[in-house]
Amino acid sequence: MKDHATRTCRGAARHLIGSLAALCLAVPVLAGPGEGPQEKDQAAKVAKKVEKALGTAHQAEEEREALRHFQDEVAEYAELHTKQLAKLGARESVATQEALARAIEANRAKARPGDIFRPEVQPLFRRLIAEQLKGPDSIDARKAVVEGNPGLDRESVPIVVQVNSVYPPDAPRSTVPPSVLLILPPLPACLHYRFVGRDLVLVDAVAQLIVDILPAAAPDLAVK
Repeated sequence: MKDHATRTCRGAARHLIGSLAALCLAVPVLAGPGEGPQEKDQAAKVAKKVEKALGTAHQAEEEREALRHFQDEVAEYAELHTKQLAKLGARESVATQEALARAIEANRAKARPGDIFRPEVQPLFRRLIAEQLKGPDSIDARKAVVEGNPGLDRESVPIVVQVNSVYPPDAPRSTVPPSVLLILPPLPACLHYRFVGRDLVLVDAVAQLIVDILPAAAPDLAVK
């Protein structure tokens, strides 16, 4: 009867709180009083696995929440871009680009680095980018980031990037490799990712306005 009740409780736990909770319930059984060294060792291993799994699940949830905030901020910016562009009612031209940049800058006068690349999402971006730019298989991708990069390419003139400043029209533009673009959160058409040095920059595709900056987003890009 007791064994039946135990099995019933474990089954309910699996149904209600998932496999991680079921593992937690299993640990005391494996490590019960009177168990031998082998059983206790196995119990310790299970406990470590549970702890690691719970930590990973917690981290994943934090990252999902950070991404949601990032996407919300990006969507808010896209809405501002669309409204200001509609007010101008002009075709694509240098005058439109300059007017749009001034309008957005005025609306985001208090914008600071990290408003969109919030601190909680920055480690995720750095990890995702590093996964694509480290190791011997990523040499071509690293070369693409360095070539024409105003901060890494020796033939390029370095530039200073600041939030709410216009990306210099005559400055070179680095390439963000497809492998990196595929793993980063997608952006609306009005925004582009761009590397300046190792920093990742969000640039308005029409206004050429620097929207936000993620410092040291890329790992060491030396091609060895």
